[in-house]
Amino acid sequence: MTLHGQSTDSTAQQVPESPASVGSLDELQNALTLIWQDVLRLDDLTADDNFFELGGHSLTASQVISRARRTLGVEIPLAAFFDHPTLAELAGYTAPLLAGEVATGER
Repeated sequence: MTLHGQSTDSTAQQVPESPASVGSLDELQNALTLIWQDVLRLDDLTADDNFFELGGHSLTASQVISRARRTLGVEIPLAAFFDHPTLAELAGYTAPLLAGEVATGER
């Protein structure tokens, strides 16, 4: 564990640090799952898991947003976590953002 609370375990799943091409909703959900697992330090997640019930809060949501921006090239508004708190809901919300079909705007 580093001073900033990051794992130094080299066997931990690595989330790519550059924007990835995500072609389907399943691939997007899988990418978000990896990010959630890393940020929340959890192994087993399902599509119906609620971010906040798993221990997430606004600061960890900000970490997920940052990782999604870096790895997927998409800006997820913080409000989206409150409106779409499960992996499946957030992936469904994020898919049109990736496709450039929806303007990203905070409430």
